[in-house]
Amino acid sequence: MNSSANMTKLLSYSVNDDCEDPGCAYVVEESDGRRTCGAPRRPSSSYCPHHHSLCYIVGGSEAEVDRLREVEALASAVGGRRARRRSAPTRQFLTRLERAVRDFL
Repeated sequence: MNSSANMTKLLSYSVNDDCEDPGCAYVVEESDGRRTCGAPRRPSSSYCPHHHSLCYIVGGSEAEVDRLREVEALASAVGGRRARRRSAPTRQFLTRLERAVRDFL
């Protein structure tokens, strides 16, 4: 079977309507192990409304701006995306990190 036939087969796959919806997929730690929340899901989401609000940030919102600011501050504190491997953080790194965190506390 060629790759376009495989893709057509994948795209034409439909979910069986007889399957019961397992509910919210948010993983909850319990004393007896891990399980999922299982509450009714929000439309077009894998999560219930409460867990969806914890996992997703609305584009253009103040929360998104704050989160991007945090990510940029941490990236600049560690020297970009890739830092050199070391056995312990340098004093210079710890100083930059303290300054970056101070802005958010």
